[in-house]
Amino acid sequence: MAQPPSMARVKGKQDQIGHLLLRRGLITGEQLRKALVLQKSRNTYLGEILLEMGAVSAEDLRAVLSEVLDVPAVNLDRTYGDPFVLDIIPKEKAFELRVIPLFLVENQLTVALPDPDNIAKIDELRFLTGKEILPVLALEGDIRRHLTEYYGELDPLSGNTVIEFESPAGTPVDASVALDEIVEDRPLIRLVNLIIARAIQEQASDIHLEPQEGRMVVRYRIDGRLHPKPFNLPAAVTPAVISRIKILSQLDIAEKRVPQDGKVRVRYKGRRIDIRTSTFPTLYGEKIVLRLLDKERQNYELTNIGMSDAILRQWRDLLRHNEGILLVTGPTGSGKSSTLYATLRYLNQPDVNIVTLEDPVEYELTGINQGQVHEQAGFTFAKGLRSILRQDPDIILVGEIRDLETAQIAIQAALTGHLVLSTLHTNDAPSAVVRLVDMGVPRFLVAASVIGILAQRLVRKVCPRCVTDATPTPEEAQFLRPWLEQGIPFQTGAGCDACLGAGYRGRTGVHELVVIDRTIQTVISDGRGEDELLRAVRENGYRRMWWDGLEKVKAGITTLRELARSVQIDESINNGPQKEVARDASLQEPFGP
Repeated sequence: MAQPPSMARVKGKQDQIGHLLLRRGLITGEQLRKALVLQKSRNTYLGEILLEMGAVSAEDLRAVLSEVLDVPAVNLDRTYGDPFVLDIIPKEKAFELRVIPLFLVENQLTVALPDPDNIAKIDELRFLTGKEILPVLALEGDIRRHLTEYYGELDPLSGNTVIEFESPAGTPVDASVALDEIVEDRPLIRLVNLIIARAIQEQASDIHLEPQEGRMVVRYRIDGRLHPKPFNLPAAVTPAVISRIKILSQLDIAEKRVPQDGKVRVRYKGRRIDIRTSTFPTLYGEKIVLRLLDKERQNYELTNIGMSDAILRQWRDLLRHNEGILLVTGPTGSGKSSTLYATLRYLNQPDVNIVTLEDPVEYELTGINQGQVHEQAGFTFAKGLRSILRQDPDIILVGEIRDLETAQIAIQAALTGHLVLSTLHTNDAPSAVVRLVDMGVPRFLVAASVIGILAQRLVRKVCPRCVTDATPTPEEAQFLRPWLEQGIPFQTGAGCDACLGAGYRGRTGVHELVVIDRTIQTVISDGRGEDELLRAVRENGYRRMWWDGLEKVKAGITTLRELARSVQIDESINNGPQKEVARDASLQEPFGP
């Protein structure tokens, strides 16, 4: 069997790489012996075999290879090449040589390759491109994956296109329409495809394309935080990028003065992702936000959204009711929809008629009748809810109670034998009662209809691979002092390949739950103050979500810094944190060392 290019040249360095990994304690002697045996039979790089075996991490292997070969190393998952330089190396040649051109500065072309010491390959690239070549090391597996991402499939008839676009109805979108601004520019098409593909890979929920003076900025929202991405987008390509996306989303490319909303469906490596497009005119052009709705990523189950065992047990008990209103509260982006979808999946049975009214329908749930409001056509929450009541429902989901009319109809439905699920925008669970009363709902109706209120936030989960102890800033040490003194760990994610350098990966919920019993109903009906309501719910087992979050910090799921960023510390901390700790001591186990 013929050896891969440069294999003979680097053969002497393979042992050096293996022994360096062994000396640094990154692999064991047994792992090295097994990898050497596999290498002889497969004629591939030792490092790639160790990586496949799970014996070494990609970041450690990259660092050792860079040291041995004496060239810089790049992580192609975190390095964004310039799509406008790809045509310097023809597609077929890039696949043959296993190389990816990344940047062109003056006459120097930076090229990623797995064997940067291969002089013959570098000479061939220099002759092919007419450029000076600056080689950088990339792992061979990374190059194989990203060659397809940048160039597309080598065989156009393979039927495994990396990314393709469809209308929401599933028909192909003809996005190759020739325009003066686009002129079927292949680098431009690659650029838009790459922006979307990278966002899907990094599990972003939104893509922000923001025209600024002299350039366009690309940011991904990942786990609730916006991350700038190093795409090279000069102002000259901004109109073409915007037009390309508007064509894909079936928007009017000639209309640039008013906001527009559109949709497109992407098939990426066999996965279906729906994209909602929103444009907004700004000083330097139209800003575009793409909301990525990846159905395969959303595994809505009550057991995997972060509910503690106690809250999950109480929530399931509430779901056994045949009538009443269950509210999920929190600000925008706090995961309310995910909780409701998980709840509907739990409730969904062949003998139950579930009807929803949402704005918009983000994810399709099999076996559930989902409707969407259309304000411009006069189909509001209130009007839709009236119609739902004539559809013989058992369970009703109203996306949001926004006004008195919707609230009154929801209460009517709850009092006439239906279980109603809905959301409110309040900071905590007890405030939902005050919010409904402020809308104009009589107190006795609130008391009679609402059976439970769940409030929540989302916090990022610290990366288990790179979590490390940290030192709080003086400001953090001051306002977190009560919990630090009780032994709550202060950690952070240092950043690694697994979390793409963020230190965090994924999110989970922190919750608080108010169960409305007869005592609380009396407090609500009698119009007693908020302090007495809070006292009543606490006596019934209510615990603020801050304490639920502290349990997740102690379990190593998230960090104290992330919890303090995402969840409002109890307002009583301003009146003395030790007092709050003492007051909670009778309701829960203290957090000690």
